[in-house]
Amino acid sequence: MYNRVLIVTAKTNQNYKYFNNDNTLIIGVERGCLDLIEKNIKIDFAVGDFDKVELEEINLIKAHCKNFELASSEKDFLDGELAILKAKEITDSPIFFVANATKRYDKNLSIFGLVVKYNITMFNDETTIFKILKPNQILKFEDFQDKTYISFFSWTDTLISIENMKYNLKNYLLKPFDNFCISNELITFQDAYIKTNQDIICIATK
Repeated sequence: MYNRVLIVTAKTNQNYKYFNNDNTLIIGVERGCLDLIEKNIKIDFAVGDFDKVELEEINLIKAHCKNFELASSEKDFLDGELAILKAKEITDSPIFFVANATKRYDKNLSIFGLVVKYNITMFNDETTIFKILKPNQILKFEDFQDKTYISFFSWTDTLISIENMKYNLKNYLLKPFDNFCISNELITFQDAYIKTNQDIICIATK
């Protein structure tokens, strides 16, 4: 039934009209629901403990969503992961996950865990984070021409080769938390070629 999932956890300047159709499962999380309502986007599920939402706002969300699921404030998963789990109950389609960076480094770091565990694509007004699957992947310039920096991170020892970027590599051993592959750049009007023996994380930033 669904060929994609959109999960919105925060307010951004993103335009969701492309997703606003019967082929997309749309899940709002906490204040992300309010952003969807403001933009007149459907909400199939509203998920979270809603501890950062006022009572009047909760009533507004309930009036605009098809399904409202209130989670306990004492739970095993963050609200965003609850939304992912809800999506996976319904469909195996690709998940696009909207989130903003916060002052809490632990929650920012949790985004990497979600990308690795569920193979989601996280994006907001400045950044896109996704998994590059081994062994080869092309980064098309047309898909990233609004991004300035491209960085790569691994969570296990990974051999990486980079071709056709500002800084190229051949068979570099990228270790977990290694910063050697930060702040690379695409070459104008040229596609980049990434080769790895393990999946890695790519971060593209304006």
